Amino acid sequence: MRLQVSRANIAAVCRHARAAFPNECCGFIIERQGRREVVRVSNVQNQLHAKDPMQFPRSARTAYTMRWKEVEPLLEAAYRGQIRLVAVYHSHPKHGAYFSAWDRAAAEGWVDDPNYATAGQIVVSVHRRRVCRMKGFAWDATVRGFVEVEIEISGA
Repeated sequence: MRLQVSRANIAAVCRHARAAFPNECCGFIIERQGRREVVRVSNVQNQLHAKDPMQFPRSARTAYTMRWKEVEPLLEAAYRGQIRLVAVYHSHPKHGAYFSAWDRAAAEGWVDDPNYATAGQIVVSVHRRRVCRMKGFAWDATVRGFVEVEIEISGA
């Protein structure tokens, strides 16, 4: 299994990760009419944490929650076949590029299938506003979990 991403999309994800530092960034890589693009989504984790720290004990420095108003239209467009969700991405500021237990719980949060099952997952490690590493993950139905996959960088 491989996750194919263009050089331009990788660069856009890295810019987002650096700009959000020291907080986590999040978003999607989508395909629309044969073109892939990065869609940044707001991380509302700090607002949730401020409102209810018992329910949301982690801040945006170690967690992300995507703003639903930005995600919902993407999911609706994907459902209607207008776009394809290629990958979900987020960063790990001051930490490695790994698919954490928290990430797995969020991605595997539905009853039978993971959220965005056909989309890959990309995790970006950022230290001192510098991207250090990026890893890809994909749902593997045989093991009923996410496994690390190669990110194949293509074209411009």
